[in-house]
Amino acid sequence: MRKWWRQLTIAGVILFILAGIAGGPLGDIGSAITFWFRSHFSAPQRLTIDFNDVQGCLQGKLADIAKRQMDGVGLTNGADSLTICDNQPLNAVRSELPRALANRIPGCLNWRSWEAGGLVLVRKSDAVCALPGGKRFVCDGPNGRHALGNNAVGDSMDRITPCSDDLLRRFGFSS
Repeated sequence: MRKWWRQLTIAGVILFILAGIAGGPLGDIGSAITFWFRSHFSAPQRLTIDFNDVQGCLQGKLADIAKRQMDGVGLTNGADSLTICDNQPLNAVRSELPRALANRIPGCLNWRSWEAGGLVLVRKSDAVCALPGGKRFVCDGPNGRHALGNNAVGDSMDRITPCSDDLLRRFGFSS
């Protein structure tokens, strides 16, 4: 009985050591398998973005939204400096968020696919204006709901009209 107990103890110690060594990679493989099954067989993750159209639209900074919710999407033509001000939240599936944003405010953003530039700022739009200093831009969400066509996108050298004092006050930006 003593010999059997000793062999069982030695086997338990060896198994414990092996589990400690192999546990990390096996745990990673298990996590990857679980993630794959969840992503393919569970309902898509829906999220709501509230742009908070007061006090400088703090939650509407597109670069911050992209960093938190849109892994790897490009922001071009000045879209990385855009703040979206809108009084209605956007509810979308996370994987479709860039397209949903562009569909919601086509007068501010144009979606060109993941490979072809991502979200592009519409620079020739009355719904987009430049904050003082000209380096940051605002999308007036309610006025950006109308598509203007591809010619309105412009290029990064096109000047964007400065925001009016009325718009700055309405959305809570300092002039």
